[in-house]
Amino acid sequence: MRYKVVVSGRGAECYVHLLEDEQRQRLFESEVEDNNCEPEVISEIVNKNDIFETDDVFLGPFNNPEHFMIQVYNENDDLIWESKNDHEFEDYDYEYHFENDKSLIIEDYTKGQFYYYELELDEEFEPKNLIPVVSEVGERVELITDFIYNGTDLSFFKDYGDYWSKGITYYLN
Repeated sequence: MRYKVVVSGRGAECYVHLLEDEQRQRLFESEVEDNNCEPEVISEIVNKNDIFETDDVFLGPFNNPEHFMIQVYNENDDLIWESKNDHEFEDYDYEYHFENDKSLIIEDYTKGQFYYYELELDEEFEPKNLIPVVSEVGERVELITDFIYNGTDLSFFKDYGDYWSKGITYYLN
């Protein structure tokens, strides 16, 4: 049976820049966390053309059932399951990124459909077999960045949806 698992809600796309001591000091003096530093200046300090130019990007809804919605559709596009705003997963897989690193975390607050998976299963879809991969970024932002289903990493089946920016926050670690 074919299923489509859609992950949407409120969350973030986080861009992480590792920093040298001098870069961190310049950003601190520029009051980047108070939003007093222009993106062009930040780009120059981190030696990039754009503040979003990094390989370290994390995307997903916030790890809070009031902020995420998971919908599962069958092959006929019928909704067969939907998470509620008090949904609790039976298990979680946590990943910690940039915990002790000097870094600039750019949190682009986003809303919409983050990603979806198209799955082929031999059995009926069971919501209890869905385990979120929760990425904690720099001890500042906690996002559901992926899922595991019945022991299978779903990242290989992931496609991105349509989401939009609602504002940016800067964290200096």
